[in-house]
Amino acid sequence: MGWSWLAEPVSYTLDGDSLAWRCRGGSDFWRVTESGMTKHDGQAYLLPVEGDFRLEGVVDAALGERYDQVGLFVVASEERWLKLGAERDGGLWLSAVHTRAESDWSREPLAALPVRLAVERRAETVTCWSEVEGSLRMFRQLHLPVRVSVGPYSCSPVGGGFAASACALQFVTSR
Repeated sequence: MGWSWLAEPVSYTLDGDSLAWRCRGGSDFWRVTESGMTKHDGQAYLLPVEGDFRLEGVVDAALGERYDQVGLFVVASEERWLKLGAERDGGLWLSAVHTRAESDWSREPLAALPVRLAVERRAETVTCWSEVEGSLRMFRQLHLPVRVSVGPYSCSPVGGGFAASACALQFVTSR
């Protein structure tokens, strides 16, 4: 099985290792925490994978509204997933949400977009990386089960959508 959209964006173009798309407004990946809301309708271009993998790429977007976000997504089910990316909330943030029935959220200031991100799984442990001063550094580590799908994603929970891109996408698996 190859790459496919979890929820299709307004439009998209794929050219080699570069993907550009228009995120739909009112979309999100979130479960229960704080608001009680559950949404699983963000745009994510995903590849199913078993075993160890590494996905790396440079994401960019015209984030304008609060909670607009773009990044990398790792999903096992609607109740078990991870999103790592850039998010607008007043300022720009490097953000990660790990969901195990309920979402958690961690973040730190992000200087600017575009940003290079990576997610890597070894023996069911997923490590999240972001570029700082020219090299990747670990941002978060967590456990995810064997069967997942991975790829770039975007959401615009309160806004009308935005233009997003992921380029220099590199995907490597090992069994």
